[in-house]
Amino acid sequence: MAGMENQYAQGTLIWIKHEEEVWIQAEIITSNDKEIIVKTDEDPNARIVLGPNEPIFLRTSDVFTAEGLSVLDDLTQLTHLHEPAVLSSLQNRFDIDKIYTFTGPILIALNPFKTVRGLYDEEVLKSFMTTEPISKPHVFNTSNAAYRGICDRQKSQTVLISGESGAGKTETTKFVMKFLATAGSEDGNVTNVEKQVLESNPLLEAFGNARTLRNDNSSRFGKFIELQFKGGQGAVSAGVAGSNSRLCGARIRTYLLEKVRVADQQEGERNYHVFYEACAAAATLSGTTVYNFPQILSKDKVKAERSIDLEGFSDLGNFAYLTRSTCRTLKDVNDIEMFERRIAAMQTIGISDEDISAIFETIGAVLHLGNTKFDAPPNNSEGSMVMQECGNSIEQAARLTGVERKDLEAALCNQTRVTRTERIRSPINVRQAADNRDSLAKALYGLIFNLIVHNTNLSIGFLEEVKLFVGVLDIFGFECFKMNSFEQ
Repeated sequence: MAGMENQYAQGTLIWIKHEEEVWIQAEIITSNDKEIIVKTDEDPNARIVLGPNEPIFLRTSDVFTAEGLSVLDDLTQLTHLHEPAVLSSLQNRFDIDKIYTFTGPILIALNPFKTVRGLYDEEVLKSFMTTEPISKPHVFNTSNAAYRGICDRQKSQTVLISGESGAGKTETTKFVMKFLATAGSEDGNVTNVEKQVLESNPLLEAFGNARTLRNDNSSRFGKFIELQFKGGQGAVSAGVAGSNSRLCGARIRTYLLEKVRVADQQEGERNYHVFYEACAAAATLSGTTVYNFPQILSKDKVKAERSIDLEGFSDLGNFAYLTRSTCRTLKDVNDIEMFERRIAAMQTIGISDEDISAIFETIGAVLHLGNTKFDAPPNNSEGSMVMQECGNSIEQAARLTGVERKDLEAALCNQTRVTRTERIRSPINVRQAADNRDSLAKALYGLIFNLIVHNTNLSIGFLEEVKLFVGVLDIFGFECFKMNSFEQ
């Protein structure tokens, strides 16, 4: 940043602060010890007087080539390395769909909020599978650098993916995993391990992703994925991996699932995807609760045809936990098709039919718990009981979880204190009973999420004796809402 004690020549190009654009381009007209008078590109005839304490940054003139405005692939090559120069360079690249930019070894990725054609094609992916360094910034380039680290140097690597909510961390994680799974396949033949690793993404998204104010598919949990590779002596050739760098196992560790979302969402947001997808599938049924899979996906793309009992589900408008917000659907997303994709992913990963049925029974129970309301019993304002009109909801929740209704109702409407010699049960008021209900719903959903992760890890397999791995850390995006819960 330039100080006001400096004297500037007329015509010096600078950046100045702007309320809406943050920084705008300007040119110095006159300069002295007390003030600098500048004109901007927005209004060349107007004059702006800068005080002695206002920040200004030097800038270079734009360079044009036969291809248009010249944009640098690496921010460290900028003549002036400061905030407005960095932001301007990123903006110029973004405008021509160059969403990736290096800053030394770090890759900056900007979410285009649209499909950029040809950016992630198979040919593009394979072009980055090389032993020679490539200067072009791309997520596949960074992925290849990690892959070469385990092949050439036999050193474990980690790719850290961080950024604010809606920046594109989830999609970036999927592209990193796709590259590593493809590069780590044996002679180009994708095995069950590679398939299971890739299918773990849409499955975890169903249970751990939701629409937020910034993003239609925001991860509401953090995850660290370890992709194991068989090590060996010497480097492998470019392209498809040999036996000494093949993907052989994986393990997923998750952190801090936003369970509060199960019971409440801000206006404009949604609950977790799986609720809406199962309800959409159930809404197509008439006179039965059994969904015959598949109906949209072709039969040759699924492992097996099967029937799924969606007894606990119906139109999503019937459930309190899904109507906290008026946002019910996502643009260009078919929830029924996504439901079938989740089932197909479960089959590919190896989750048993029994576990799939149990998962949806428990999720249905969560929705019916949300429909359970409480009232104070006659002559006891400090107690609570399930409202008579909610009898069917508590009955459904009890049946789907395999417990007696009276036991479930007693657990929700009472608290138990355990002393050294006895257990004391005492009634709680209506508000406390509602809190109990929400706590139980969140706990059940958390258990299901953990079961999905556990079964995925069991099916893929993690080899304790293999120490060579590439870790992919997709950590929470930082965010600040008008109403911030504990998770924020």
